[in-house]
Amino acid sequence: MLTSSSLRFLSYSLPVRVPNLPLICLNFIDDHSLTTTTTTTTNTTTIIMSLEQVAAAVSIVFQGAANPNNTQQTQAEANQFLTQFQQSPSAWSICVSILQSSDAGITGFFASQTLRNKLKYDLNQLPGKESLEQLRQELIKMLLQFEMLKEGGSSLQIITQLSLCVAVLSIQLNWNTCIPDLMSSPGLSPRCLLLILKSISEESLRGSSSYKSSISSQFNLVADLCNSIIRSNDLDAPKAMDTLKSWVRYVDCGVQCMTVPGPSNTETLPNWLGNCLEILATPESGYFESAVDVVVEVLRKYESEDPRNVPLVMLLIPSLMSLTSPFTLHSHDEDKVLAYVRVFTEMGESFLSLLLDPKEMNQVMLVELVLKCASIPDKSTACITMNFWYRFVGGLEVLEPYDFRQRKVDYFYPLLMQLTDVCCSLLVLPEGVESKEDMDDDVKSNRSYTADTVEDCCRLLGGDAVIVQIGKRLQHICSSSSNPPWQQIEACLYAVKSISRYIPRSESAVIPHVMNMVNTFASNPTSQPSILRHTSASLIGSYSSWIGSNPTYLEPFFNYLLLNLRDPECSQASSAAVKHLCESCGPELSGPVVNLYDQLTGSGIEIQDELQILEGVCKLMSKMSYADAGLTLQRVMTPVGGQLEMAVGSGAGVTPKMVSGVVQRLTVICTHANPQRSSDQPNLVLSLMQQCWPMLTTFVERYGNDGNMSENISRLFKYALRNCKREFAPLLEPLMQLLAAVFDHTFQSPYLYCSAICITEFAGVQECSDKLYNLIVTQSQSVFKRFTNLEAFTNHPDVVEEYFYLLSRFIRYCPALLFKGGDLLCQTLKCAVVGLQVHHRDANKGVLSFLENSIEFGLSQSIGHEEREGLQNAIVNAGEDIVKGTLGALLGDTPLFFIDSGSASIAGVLYKLISLCPQLVVEWVKKTAKDCSTSLGPMAEGIEHEIIRILSQPPGQRNEFNRSIRKFNEKVWSARRQMSGSGRRS
Repeated sequence: MLTSSSLRFLSYSLPVRVPNLPLICLNFIDDHSLTTTTTTTTNTTTIIMSLEQVAAAVSIVFQGAANPNNTQQTQAEANQFLTQFQQSPSAWSICVSILQSSDAGITGFFASQTLRNKLKYDLNQLPGKESLEQLRQELIKMLLQFEMLKEGGSSLQIITQLSLCVAVLSIQLNWNTCIPDLMSSPGLSPRCLLLILKSISEESLRGSSSYKSSISSQFNLVADLCNSIIRSNDLDAPKAMDTLKSWVRYVDCGVQCMTVPGPSNTETLPNWLGNCLEILATPESGYFESAVDVVVEVLRKYESEDPRNVPLVMLLIPSLMSLTSPFTLHSHDEDKVLAYVRVFTEMGESFLSLLLDPKEMNQVMLVELVLKCASIPDKSTACITMNFWYRFVGGLEVLEPYDFRQRKVDYFYPLLMQLTDVCCSLLVLPEGVESKEDMDDDVKSNRSYTADTVEDCCRLLGGDAVIVQIGKRLQHICSSSSNPPWQQIEACLYAVKSISRYIPRSESAVIPHVMNMVNTFASNPTSQPSILRHTSASLIGSYSSWIGSNPTYLEPFFNYLLLNLRDPECSQASSAAVKHLCESCGPELSGPVVNLYDQLTGSGIEIQDELQILEGVCKLMSKMSYADAGLTLQRVMTPVGGQLEMAVGSGAGVTPKMVSGVVQRLTVICTHANPQRSSDQPNLVLSLMQQCWPMLTTFVERYGNDGNMSENISRLFKYALRNCKREFAPLLEPLMQLLAAVFDHTFQSPYLYCSAICITEFAGVQECSDKLYNLIVTQSQSVFKRFTNLEAFTNHPDVVEEYFYLLSRFIRYCPALLFKGGDLLCQTLKCAVVGLQVHHRDANKGVLSFLENSIEFGLSQSIGHEEREGLQNAIVNAGEDIVKGTLGALLGDTPLFFIDSGSASIAGVLYKLISLCPQLVVEWVKKTAKDCSTSLGPMAEGIEHEIIRILSQPPGQRNEFNRSIRKFNEKVWSARRQMSGSGRRS
């Protein structure tokens, strides 16, 4: 047995990959113990693997903690052993040996799965085609062997894996006659044959073009086999249907396989497809749902938009439309109804081009059929049709010319109006759902899709027509009962809310009645379920513009929203509604809103809801006089200032939530408070920041080390800078000093981002240039002090990203100081080369952006003499390292995230570097290419010559250069795969 100690020995002696082991020929598969020796350049390692060891390791891994003898260390060692085993050449022999022993347990399953993966990825470990032929024969034998066991689930799982093995092998061998060969194999049962055929169809996408062509040409053979099994009512008929579905989906057999010659030079449907359609007409058939799957795959694959498919479509239409009996969509069997809805909806989507065709073909009949599908009681089934309506409306919208489009819209107008009514029915909540918490994900998504469909109707029919239709439904609901179901009212309100963008402020036919209804809710809010109040609050927010034109509703609605704000179920919608009302209404609203905000401050509502209302208050300030805005700002700042003083004071009673809330409130004010003023009136946000500055400095020093808090603080400064712009100048130097100090102390990346905002806003101010440059120098010193090795870079990828984006921004806005002299530039370039080795996509993007911008500046026509000289000095000192770093990425020794895409890539750096100094690049490439390519072993020399050839030529067009670099990288990975003896990328 495999013991913990033997596993420990194996874990130390086995390498992670063992591609250099001698190959074990399949002729020796009867040996249960295999000893192999591999010699490397440094030592010789003897590795012993046996069937018993593999079985024991599999048992340990799959039993896990269920076996008390399996410690975590034992499981880890067993897992490592099996991983190494799966990659070794000896796994071929041992897996075949395990399977030959008819092990139908977990070990057999592991062996079959390993064999499948090795056929996909490690085929180069086998000596030649003869061994593949031998393996093919063994696989068929083992399939027959496990077929005879009939031990249920385990045996079937192994048969499935072995079937996949045969399918993968057929691709690797380019076995073009696999279908007839397998069909003529003696002893292969229909069940097993169907599994193999299904696997072949799924794997065929990976085959060569000749293989795919041969498989496609044999579609009829497979279809006829499946049809004969289905016709015989064999136990394997469901598997035959499944195989047929898979072949239709994955094998590109062409539409010619979907029709056969009929009498009098006509075409008809092939037997297998006709049989499936017959089964659809008899839902009591045991194969009904499988036949539905096949027909749906045919419809998806052969849409009427392709003219080649039209003959097939014309044959399918009468057969499918004949299924629409009066009872088809009204069966008590929900599964059968679901199946028909799938077919009819898929038919509508597949034949969409015919529905939009100018030729009259009674298209309204099919649209009406899909509308009936949308009207069935089961909402989850009815909502299957929503994608059809989305595509249908989108298709109508783009019809040209406009007159034809309008004729088509008029043609379908009655059905689209009915669709609006149907959608209102689908929006009705199920019984028992009275709050958002009661709604499951299906209900939420179905309501969202349905509301989108109502909105789609507005795009075609106009908001006025749709709102009238909804209004009629709402009126009918209210008039039919003295106590109408609230769910139906809520559904109409939800529909009205979803189309608010299409309803003008002047609408007077329906919206006043809707608002009066909401007003009645406001008079007695506690009697409604929370979901109805949530929808009403959302509707108020959506129609804030309309309410702004009808201010009589403001007071009752504000009281209603205030009550809803205290309900967690409705607070989010209510706070958003208050904000929208502030955006749409005049300054007369300021008093009630500020009073509302005063009442909510410290009331315990969620901070995000409070911030929504505060944003509304700030937006009202832009409509006030300067004096009133100042008084309002002072009023809302009173509690915020008190909390800020508490946060920087003794600390008693201070919580992280309160501290975060202070910064977020200040950020909202700095973002949205922008009242109108004359040129001689001070910026209120600047005055606020100046008053708070001493406390903010203390605040940052105390809390700035926290990651989340550093982001919030930086966001506050960012929006203050953007609001004040160059008026922020009096605080610019203190801010930059604070950013430099806090970054040096905390090494948090958001402070670098905030520094970049300072550069953006003040780069054009001459007297600020030196200050901005000093900020860059100070923060660079902090970076150089911490980034002394690759591990430090790796531990702070966010700092790598933001630091180099900061430098890129400095180069774009004020490059002169950075390039004069070149000392700092040289240091940052060498730092960037190390940054290229960080395994982090965003950090890599930041580094490449800096390198490209630095080199590109040297190609600019506007560069001065001093800047050019500084750049030349920096490139001469760091250029060789840059070339070495970029080549290392192309050769696979360091991360490669961006080869040639976007504004920052390896190809971009090399292209611009060659354009700047072609002779130096050739010299550097010749020096470094040999060292960089050593990891490629015997293929290094050819790779080295290739990259020297590419980079020694004039770069030419960027697209051509990119293509050359990408092809070179593909050659490198091909060489690595050959060297490792594996199909995997290492």
